[in-house]
Amino acid sequence: MKKIYTSIDIGSDTIKFIVGEAEEENINILASTEIKAKGIRKGLIIDSNLAVNAIKDGIKNLNNDLGFEVKKVIVNIPDYNARFMYVTGKVNVDGIIDTSNINKVIKDAVYNKLDKDYELITVVPIDFIIDNEPNNEYPYGKECKVLEIKGIMISVPKKNVYSVISVLSGAGLEVEDITISGLADYQQVRNKKLDESVGAIINIGHETTNVSIINHGIIMNTETIQIGGINVEKDIAYVFDTNIIDARKIKEKFATCHKRFTNLNEIYELENNVGTPIKLNQLEVTEVVMSRVSEILKLAKKQILLLTKKDIEYIVITGGFTEIKYFKNLVYEILGKDVIISVMDTIGVRNNKYLTALGIIKGFIRKMTVRGKNYSMISNKDEEILLRPDEKRKKEKAVVSKIIKNFIRNKEDKDE
Repeated sequence: MKKIYTSIDIGSDTIKFIVGEAEEENINILASTEIKAKGIRKGLIIDSNLAVNAIKDGIKNLNNDLGFEVKKVIVNIPDYNARFMYVTGKVNVDGIIDTSNINKVIKDAVYNKLDKDYELITVVPIDFIIDNEPNNEYPYGKECKVLEIKGIMISVPKKNVYSVISVLSGAGLEVEDITISGLADYQQVRNKKLDESVGAIINIGHETTNVSIINHGIIMNTETIQIGGINVEKDIAYVFDTNIIDARKIKEKFATCHKRFTNLNEIYELENNVGTPIKLNQLEVTEVVMSRVSEILKLAKKQILLLTKKDIEYIVITGGFTEIKYFKNLVYEILGKDVIISVMDTIGVRNNKYLTALGIIKGFIRKMTVRGKNYSMISNKDEEILLRPDEKRKKEKAVVSKIIKNFIRNKEDKDE
């Protein structure tokens, strides 16, 4: 059985979709797409009808690429007011540990610990203890009498969860699991060195910047700062009296993130809001961009200090905004040269804007592995279509043939 999963990363600017197949330590991308976000502001659903339509558009693109219908997904939930609590649980096993034992010990750990207005996202295991013996990352299949868990329970307000679930249900999708962006981001960037250290992840988004604290591979806290890439665009639009669409083009295609790397001979020509032709040189635009990005980085640094008193051994920065030219040079100047700027190198999603979506899948796979579950989100029939792409072409030909026949029939009816 192929292990195939679909993730949706709901952002304020765009919604990212990935369908990936787990193969040993790698994820093979079967399909990916992004759709302009509608009905979403600062990660929250403000118009469910618009959001449903946007999700449907993205799923339609995936379905066309795959040849079958995506029905089950994993999705990130807004992490506003997220809570992190250290929990423990214990159950009797008296035999071989199976999936039900692991689920029971996790349920015991969270029993009666959730506030009535909060919903459980997940329990991140710190350790499983088998008959008083610690350091068991994967307890499934081991023999024991008593199984214990130490972990971090993550919960968010119910309204954060239900608004997203409602939208996906309205788009005809079944939600298999939920997560938060900080947890997904770490799953994508993690390695052995980071797992043994204390650090932070900064994800610079369109309208917000997310800061998460990671302690030896376990997310301990997260906070959302109300500033992001759109603030850079608004600054450009205000300073040069242009619209926000042109401001985005200037940011992405013309500006750099550090004035040291500008070319005074580079000129960008456009019309301002009153229709007057203007010429911008790269230095003056970069100064505007550099000022705002510096503010974002300094606020993120301050937030790290507010979230933890521990010494930070690493900082990872990610998000689509990191693709702007010479971003790393400004980062090194403000945060130091030990900062890691994550780069997506997975074929099919080689852009940092897909990092969270891919991390969502990796986090789910890790969760299933811990529980000893062999699971896929597609049916055997859909798997056959992937194995036999000629079936997909037959379906496409049948659809095209049907469209042509209907067109001819309608034309004949009109002619009569």
